[in-house]
Amino acid sequence: MRLSVSLTLLTLAVLSGCNQGTPGGPGTTDKDGKKPAYGQANDTFNLSVPLMASALQQGERTDATIGIKRAENFDEDVTLKFTDVPKGVTIEPANPKIQHGDADAKITFQVSDDSPLGEFKIKVAGHPTKGSDAQVEFKLTIAAKDTFTLNVPRLSPLKQGETQTVSIKVTRDKKFDQEIALNFGELPTGVTMEPNAAVLKRGDTMTDVRLTATDDAALGNFDIKVTGHPTAGADASNEFKINVVQK
Repeated sequence: MRLSVSLTLLTLAVLSGCNQGTPGGPGTTDKDGKKPAYGQANDTFNLSVPLMASALQQGERTDATIGIKRAENFDEDVTLKFTDVPKGVTIEPANPKIQHGDADAKITFQVSDDSPLGEFKIKVAGHPTKGSDAQVEFKLTIAAKDTFTLNVPRLSPLKQGETQTVSIKVTRDKKFDQEIALNFGELPTGVTMEPNAAVLKRGDTMTDVRLTATDDAALGNFDIKVTGHPTAGADASNEFKINVVQK
């Protein structure tokens, strides 16, 4: 049986072949009751994983195809079971079945936003209707998802009765291309912002907002928090300082 995994980077997990595993089925035991090495003995089947590598990031999902390699006379149903799956990773369906006569089964890997980072070894066993299980092992390497940061300028003093433009910039990791909704914290008395809920479209690197102070706006130094909320994943935030002075 061949585990054929074709993963698209969205990222981050890497699936790669670890070994050939051991065969299963009624034909896997010899006269001494021992299980033979990897091979295609009569009435057996094999699981294998490719030596290719591909990648996922935290929060991503991908489809995979598990195919079966059957020896002569083996035509049973085979149920798949996965063990040593790292925290935050789910496989759907959890116990897929390759029906007799079928060539493969489709599964989906889902990595949560907070899955632990690193390399893991996941075991997959194929349980036939009769006979012993086939087993194989593959590696799963989870890496951090691409994110973004917000950058704010150093502002000149804002005079009462004056309007000043603030440019909010975003630095995107290589694969981060989501929309980002901006929300701003509490403004000092007499200071307004337009727009007060800007959106950075996919591909945008900056947006402008306008601060206006009334003639009697509160004087002093103030910290304004700006939070960027992406379509999916964690928020990012930063602060810019305004100094409201007399006109």
